[in-house]
Amino acid sequence: MDVLKEVELERLKFRLVKGDITRYPAEAIVNAANEFLEHGGGVALAIARAATNGDPERYTRLSKEEMMKQVGRDRIRHGEVVVTPALSLERYGIRYVIHTVGPMCGGRWGDEFKEKLRRALMAPLRKADEMRLKSIAFPAVSAGIYGCPVEEVVKTFLEVVRDFARSAESVEEVALVLFDDASVHKALEVLEE
Repeated sequence: MDVLKEVELERLKFRLVKGDITRYPAEAIVNAANEFLEHGGGVALAIARAATNGDPERYTRLSKEEMMKQVGRDRIRHGEVVVTPALSLERYGIRYVIHTVGPMCGGRWGDEFKEKLRRALMAPLRKADEMRLKSIAFPAVSAGIYGCPVEEVVKTFLEVVRDFARSAESVEEVALVLFDDASVHKALEVLEE
């Protein structure tokens, strides 16, 4: 895990990290999920595998059960979250996985995508604060399989974290954990602006 940049925002510490989110020692990590919490690819599959020692179907079942308990439906919308236990990830200090759904951009970007992403990012932050957690780590929600431009995802993420920092009561650290060099390079460019 390499902390590449650290910025103070109000009472929050923002970190840009290169590494594997399933091993980042935050109390909660965020899963960039699909609306049905079917963890079939990308970071969602990586988290489901790591949380269950290689049985992602088990984590999908658990996630769907929790979704029915927490939101009362078989899908979540932008701005809604489902919280599941971290299971095997607890060995890294992770206690919870907070599932959120970002927009599917397909290489496009605009106000509608940005607003959906803002809701998808703010909801886990508020949930972490409500749960009195001190730290939370995010992947680049919607930048992978969903095809949103990494630069726009990082800009939106920073705006949301700045907005959240003004009212945060418990959360002290927010990390953006990126896995690949290209995304890290683009994120660093955004942070230098």
